[in-house]
Amino acid sequence: MTKILAFVLALAGVCPAVFAQAAWESQAGLEAGLRFWLSTGRTLLSHNAQGLDPMFGNPTSILTYEDLEGHVLELHARWTTADRWFIKGNVGLGVIRNGSFDDEDYLAGQVKFLDTTSSVTEKRLSYFSLDIGRDLWRTGSGRTTAGLFAGFQAWNEQVDAFGVIVTHDPFDLAGGNLPDSLLVISNDVTWKSLRFGLSTRTSISERTSIVMDLALVPYTTVRNEDSHHLRSDLGPVPNIIKTGRGWGAQADLELRHAIGENLELGVGVRHWWLKATRGTDVALGTAVPIVDLESTRTGVTFTLVQRW
Repeated sequence: MTKILAFVLALAGVCPAVFAQAAWESQAGLEAGLRFWLSTGRTLLSHNAQGLDPMFGNPTSILTYEDLEGHVLELHARWTTADRWFIKGNVGLGVIRNGSFDDEDYLAGQVKFLDTTSSVTEKRLSYFSLDIGRDLWRTGSGRTTAGLFAGFQAWNEQVDAFGVIVTHDPFDLAGGNLPDSLLVISNDVTWKSLRFGLSTRTSISERTSIVMDLALVPYTTVRNEDSHHLRSDLGPVPNIIKTGRGWGAQADLELRHAIGENLELGVGVRHWWLKATRGTDVALGTAVPIVDLESTRTGVTFTLVQRW
């Protein structure tokens, strides 16, 4: 009887560990798929030229590329090992279909002396990310797994703006409106970021789960090239270059439902925000400090995922 009791107690201690390991191993494998991201973005740029001439305002010039409608097709994958390590990443390439560009200039006391708008037409949007992490937590029921990851992301947006509509010009500096057929300015912004975050998957039913990635960007660098095509006085394009470093945050939340064996459909939301907190704006070899340089992109995602 004593031997039987000892065997039962030993089994009770071993089984949870065996079952837990089996549960972790059941998450191992590869998943890959296609994702479509429909989003709206904005890039805001401004600088302070008061150091060159105190008659200018702070900020002196504010350039806003906004309502940038993006359509992106993305390849994404995640490989999880039996000992809970994972590698995940994505590559996205798409177009910015339309949007607008607003150029505001200020004198000291933030007296606006020029305000114009232009139309943004189709151009490119692309990004790449690669993360490495490990699943560290699992609920007793096994419905939720969570892990930490670290990685790198590169994100680029390019737009062209055409025509000019003058909305405020008391000193007649702009010389009137220009037709939409005329290329006025091009913008090319590239962010390169380090990411640290939390990755989770929660089963809410036998066939439905919620997948979430939350990432903090503690360090990012940015290079922004503005090409003012009608400003021969600024030299060859790109004629104004802003560089800086800063931080940001990113979030992905997706609801997935199995439509077949190891095949899932998903719908979700995604938000990216990056901001440079210090940097310079250089034109004709002269540098002034930036005030704001930030990019945001928010939208919905539609995903097809195959698991092996």
